[in-house]
Amino acid sequence: MGSALSIGAGSQDHEHYRSMARKNAELRREFSQQSQTAYLSGNGAKAKELSLKSKEYGREMDRYNNMARDLVFKLNNTNRPSNELDLHGLKVQEALDITRERLTKFVKNKEPNLLLIVGRGKNSVDGVAKIKPAVTELVNQFHIKATPNKPNQGCIWIEPAGPEGVDLSWIDDFFLGLAKKLWTYLFGGR
Repeated sequence: MGSALSIGAGSQDHEHYRSMARKNAELRREFSQQSQTAYLSGNGAKAKELSLKSKEYGREMDRYNNMARDLVFKLNNTNRPSNELDLHGLKVQEALDITRERLTKFVKNKEPNLLLIVGRGKNSVDGVAKIKPAVTELVNQFHIKATPNKPNQGCIWIEPAGPEGVDLSWIDDFFLGLAKKLWTYLFGGR
C-alpha cells in the first residue's frame, strides 16, 4: 500500500486542473445568473446567449475536473497490484463512479479479493472522511463481503460473499410452492 496521498509531484498539475475547474464553475454561475436576470427583464435573446455561455463554462469545468481525476487516478494506481484501488485525491462522485466500475468487474470476473484504499479523511475538510462512507454504502449494494479498516483504518477489504453472505431463504418457499402446484396438477389436489 502507498502513502496517504500518493500523487506527489503530479499534485501541482492536479491542483492546477482543479483550480481551472473552480474558475470555470464561477464563470458558469455568473453567466447563469446574468441569463436569469435578462430573462426576467424580458430580453429572451440575451438570456439565451448568456445561458449558452454558462453551459460552455460548465463543459470546461467538467473537462478540467476530468483531467484532474484522470491524472490523480493514474498517479495513484499505476504501480499498484491489480487487486488494489487507491481513491485518494478524488472527489466523492469520481471515487464512486470508479469504484462502481471496479466492483462490477470484481463480481463479473469472480475475483478472490480487492483492496479499496479510501483514506481516513485526514485531507478532507475538518478531517471528516467523505469517500469512505460513500464507498461503504456503494459496496453494500453489491452484496459482497466487505471488511472495513482491513488491513488499516483507511481501507476496505472486499471478498466474494460466499454462501454465508447470500440470502437463500427463498429457495425453500419456491420449491415448496412448485411442489404443491405439481401435486395439484398431477393429482387434482387430492
